Amino acid sequence: MTFPRTFVTALVFAGLATTAVAAPIFTTPTGLTAGEQYRLAFVTSTTRDATSTDIADYNAFVTAAAEAVTALDDLGTTWKVIGSTATVDARDNTSTAPSDGAGVAIYLLDGTTKIADDNADLWDGTIDNFLNFSETGTAGIAADVFTGTKLTGENVGWGQTLGGANPLGIRTGRTTATNLSWVYHTLKSKTDDLHFYALSGILTAAPATAAPEPATLTLFGLGLLSLTTGSLLPCASAPTS
Repeated sequence: MTFPRTFVTALVFAGLATTAVAAPIFTTPTGLTAGEQYRLAFVTSTTRDATSTDIADYNAFVTAAAEAVTALDDLGTTWKVIGSTATVDARDNTSTAPSDGAGVAIYLLDGTTKIADDNADLWDGTIDNFLNFSETGTAGIAADVFTGTKLTGENVGWGQTLGGANPLGIRTGRTTATNLSWVYHTLKSKTDDLHFYALSGILTAAPATAAPEPATLTLFGLGLLSLTTGSLLPCASAPTS
């Protein structure tokens, strides 16, 4: 069967638009010096509804997603949802409000991609790159994300916050946007199951592990050699009387 070229092209682009690939995760971005501080962000691979009015429920949800990954659990940091209820703004929940100071750079878990330079940059209406990398290492997620938040990091109001009662739905963001739509995109029913954004606490880059000195490696190698070949070496004969 021969398909029209336009149909085949549409299928190709549809596939590209939804492609997500597995990748390793990195808990320290490359290029940071020892002692430099940073934060990590991801979009959850799991989904849930937005029916709760309690921000703690969403914080617990993103925390569970992070702690299910050993490398992230080992960080011992807190994880907070980038989302707002009617009583808690996203910027307050994540300690990225002006009152929290300048803040630090925020990165994806791919080891290189930076989302924002600091707190002000996170809430200036744009982010630097798509927030589309999950805690499990899935890159290129194209999805709507419950946020209940406007571009300033405050709750959107009008009953469109997490757990809100607006019949039109809850405000969502979009993982494939870097303009205000990353956090303020469209409306979805609060009973839908969607993804959420998560943000870590402040982390500190550890000193690089020093490589052994060449002499140390040589001595270590000789020690191993003597241990493995010692049983093959001839033993001196005991003197006879």
